[in-house]
Amino acid sequence: MDLLGNWNNIFSQPTWKQVDKSVSTAEYGDLIEFVNPWLGFALWGVYMGEGRVIHFGVGDENMTQKACRSFMQQMVPKSKGDRALKRTRICTQSITDIKVPAGTRVRVNNDKHRLVPSPLEMMRRRCETFLHQEFKYDLLNFNSEHFATFIRSGHAVCNQIPFKKQDEAHADTTQTLQLIMQQRMETES
Repeated sequence: MDLLGNWNNIFSQPTWKQVDKSVSTAEYGDLIEFVNPWLGFALWGVYMGEGRVIHFGVGDENMTQKACRSFMQQMVPKSKGDRALKRTRICTQSITDIKVPAGTRVRVNNDKHRLVPSPLEMMRRRCETFLHQEFKYDLLNFNSEHFATFIRSGHAVCNQIPFKKQDEAHADTTQTLQLIMQQRMETES
C-alpha cells in the first residue's frame, strides 16, 4: 500500500511476460498457480476454459490482502475480523483480471500434487456447486490451494504449509466440502 492507502499502485494485472506458455494449452480442470517469489506462497485456481479460472478469492482482493486477512484471523481468532475483511467468495475470473503483485508467475502446475484427477464431469459439478458460495479463508485449514485441489481431485490438500505432510488431505475441510456436494446431489434428486 502506498502512503495514500492505494493498493493498485503496487499490484497489477498479469502481463504476457508473467503468464507461462503452459497456460495457453490449459484444459478444463488444470491447476493454475499464481506464484510470487517475494510472498512465499501461491494463489491457486482451476482452469475453466476460455482463459478463466475458478478460485477462492474476492475479485478485488489481491494475494497480499488475502495473506493479511488470514494472518489477522490466526492472530485474533475470536475477533470479528471477517466483518472488516469480508468473507471470501468462490468466483471465476479471467486470468488476466486477477490482481497480483509484479513478478508473479502464472502457470499450469498439475505436478505439485500427487493426486489422481477426478473425471471431468465431477470437476464441473464441483465448480457449479461452489461458485459464488462464501467461506472463511483460513491459511492453514481452508485456502485457495485446498479449494483448487478439492475441485480437481476431491481431496483438499495444501503443500505450502511447511509442517504438513505433502499431499495429505485436510480431513475436516475435505469432509465439509464433500458434505456440501452430497447435500446438493440430494436436493437435485
